[in-house]
Order: sequence, then structure tokens, then C-alpha cells
Amino acid sequence: MPFIAVFYLAVVVLLFSGNLVVGKFATASLPPLTLAWSRMLVVFLAVTLIFGAAAWRQRQVLGREIKALAIMSINGMALFSALLYSALRVSDATTVAVLESLTPAATAMLMALFFRERLGRIRWLGILLSAAGAAWVVSDGAIVRTLARLQTGDALVAAAVLAWVVYSVAARHWLSRVPFYASLVPMTGIAVLFLTPLVVVENVFFAEAWQLDGHALAAILYLGLGPSLVALICYNRALLLVGPSHTATSLNLLPVVTMGLGYLMLGAPITLNQVIGALVVIVGVSLVTLNLRRRLPPLEDSAGGA
Repeated sequence: MPFIAVFYLAVVVLLFSGNLVVGKFATASLPPLTLAWSRMLVVFLAVTLIFGAAAWRQRQVLGREIKALAIMSINGMALFSALLYSALRVSDATTVAVLESLTPAATAMLMALFFRERLGRIRWLGILLSAAGAAWVVSDGAIVRTLARLQTGDALVAAAVLAWVVYSVAARHWLSRVPFYASLVPMTGIAVLFLTPLVVVENVFFAEAWQLDGHALAAILYLGLGPSLVALICYNRALLLVGPSHTATSLNLLPVVTMGLGYLMLGAPITLNQVIGALVVIVGVSLVTLNLRRRLPPLEDSAGGA
């Protein structure tokens, strides 16, 4: 693998892991929907500045696909971010990372169940291993006892994964019809508009008083520019250099890197059950993604970086 591709992928993994760790930190002071809206606003302003001219030149193409762009935006950007940050407010970053890493396996399973895509025994084995590893982490080794009392955070991550799966399926059908970087302008704009009334309701009826201090502002800027923009560009660069299989497989390191960053930055403990479960998930998702030979649209196998 070329060194430059390794560099791109290392940046992607670090920034995506940082999304969870910094998101966990930020949700301690900011309401989760407000954090998601603020992040998307930063992304919208950034991509408008960088790709706005290209989007204007391609406005007719983008206009014809506005419904498809709205579906991808609402699921892959707005709902995914809102649900993920809501989960981080009540769950630790490592558990969220392990559950989020199930996204490629969940996407493959949905394609098999509803679109009759053939998976083969190896990929089905990978899906089962991924599910078992995630259950081990969530339950802290007590799977049967925990199934009866799944926590709110686990359900929120599952909903976020479902939203990303919907985005992935939509992207497979529609994303190739539009210029990708130019499409980020309307997609991020739609996400901001979709989240705006939800943020108003959150702050009027549910959220406690909060203050936008320097730490919170720095977290918003990082979440908007790092995982959402820099990682996006690096991911697509790596995709062109090494293809979807190696690119998607590298994202399996997210739970391990998130564990390390959570320990270093937040002082979050690392348990043996988390390590065992994360390793099982990595093996399982690798069995799924290493068998993906067809070129997929950018970000389809990403673990939620948009």
C-alpha cells in the first residue's frame, strides 16, 4: 500500500475517532441536537466557501436530484449526527464506537435481505461475529442478562446506524448521478434546515441552560472541519489509491483508536470485555468488507464521518 494512502487512512481513523471522543466531551455542556446543528452549520459554511462555485455551475444537475439529495442528507448527515451525539450523552465513547463499527455489516445484511444481494458464507459469518462482539461490549460480558435491559444509548446508536444504512443504500443508487463535492453544498444546507426546528424545540422545552464557551466552540469547529471535511477529503483520496476494500477495512480500527483516545483525553477506563468485544467486531467486519470487490460510492462504508 502506498505511504500516502496509509497517511490518508491514518488521518481518517484519527479524526473519526476524535469525533466520538470530542463529541462525548462536548455533549457534557451542549445539548446533542444543538451540537449536531452547530457542526452541520460549520460544515455548510466551509463547503460553500470551497465548493460553492462548483455547486452553482452544477445547479441544474443538483436540482434534478434534489429529492435524492434530501434523503441522503436527512439520514446520513442530520439524523446520524443527532442520534450519535444523543447516544454519547448517555453512553461511553468506546461502546458507541463498537456499535457504530457495525455499520458495514448492517448495510451488507440489509442489501441481502431486501435487495437480494448475495453475501456468501464468509460475510454472513462476519456479520454474526460482529453482532456477537458488539453484544459482548454492550453487556460487559453478560449478554443474556443485558438483553433484557438494553440502555437508551444503545438504542440511539442502533438508530444512528440504521440512518446511515439508509444513506448507504440511497448513495449506492443516487450518489453517482451528481458531482460529489458540489453535492455537499445542498446536502449540508438541507441538514441544517432539517435540524433547525428540532433544535428550537430542544432548547425551548428540554435543554437546560448552556453557555457557548471557548472549549465548546473549539469542539464545534473541530467536529465541523475535522471529521466532516478533512477526513472526508482524505477518505476519498485513499479510496482512489487503494480501492473500497482496504479503505473500509481500515475503519475497523475505530473502536481501538477510540478506546485509546478516550483513555488519554477523558480518562475513560478500558476493560477486558471491551478489548475482547472490539477485537471480535474487527474480525467480523473485516470478513464482511474484505469481500467487497465492487466499487462503491465514496463514504458508503464509512463509519459515520459525514
